[in-house]
Amino acid sequence: MEIIDGQLHANQIGPHWQEVDLETTLNATIVAMDAVGVRGAVIDEFTGLDAQFHMLPGRYQPNGAWRPDRPFSQLAVSRYPDRFVWLSRVDHKDPDLEQVVAALRRQPGCAGIRVHAGHDGNTWRDPEFERGGYSALFAACEAEQVPVFIMVTPRAETLEPYLQKFPDLKFVIDHIGIAWPAEDASPTERYSRLDKIRSLSKYANLHVKWSHIERLAGEPYPYPDLIPHFRKVVDAYGAERILWASDHTQAVKPGLSPHPAPYSHSLHYLLDSDAFSAAEKEWMLGRTVRNVLQWKLP
Repeated sequence: MEIIDGQLHANQIGPHWQEVDLETTLNATIVAMDAVGVRGAVIDEFTGLDAQFHMLPGRYQPNGAWRPDRPFSQLAVSRYPDRFVWLSRVDHKDPDLEQVVAALRRQPGCAGIRVHAGHDGNTWRDPEFERGGYSALFAACEAEQVPVFIMVTPRAETLEPYLQKFPDLKFVIDHIGIAWPAEDASPTERYSRLDKIRSLSKYANLHVKWSHIERLAGEPYPYPDLIPHFRKVVDAYGAERILWASDHTQAVKPGLSPHPAPYSHSLHYLLDSDAFSAAEKEWMLGRTVRNVLQWKLP
């Protein structure tokens, strides 16, 4: 089975990633992936946030637009074109929006965009988002068939008007689309958060990035209390619309979850589960992300 990680901040792998050269970090990434049997990964590169919540590295243009730089992603694709693709960011206020989106497909390895910023760092709290102010961006993405990964936690319903307006655009809702429960949350309070996500499964252009189960689960690895609820999400969407992601550099951090997850835990709770068929695992662990991104086998 080919395993593809749907989100990896690969430029942050290694304890001293801020201090070493990009080649060293890339080598550490390959070692980490090979150790757990991950064949490929979708890189979402960032080093921090600027004052306007744009994910660095990037820079402002003379016309006022912010545009990203992706040196690590470009290095990774140049060295391992069969193992990596990457996501860009697009300023939805860019005066040259259509040209910027059209140019993405000409960048080697660029497979889509991620929307994860906006007003005070939360897209769903951006008044423009709720007023339809991201329509120009999504129209350009639909025209160029550039998939959109989007963070609208915890108000996934704010995405619904866009799902209706752009039926031919593939959306991927990031990190299950829910806010993480308190450590002492009851099972009902914890898993009822998934009800809203299941209700959006009627939109065929919506896919779910299934990640950070270490923050959602009440019990430690292999998260047995979570599996029946995940089964319901898979039943609602179908495995071909669920893509697995480790978000390894964040999942492993202590303090973000009561169950910090090493890379192997992020994968094997699903890979080893008997709640899903081999065909379902094949989709969720690789085929879905290839399908969404039109990332062809080498």
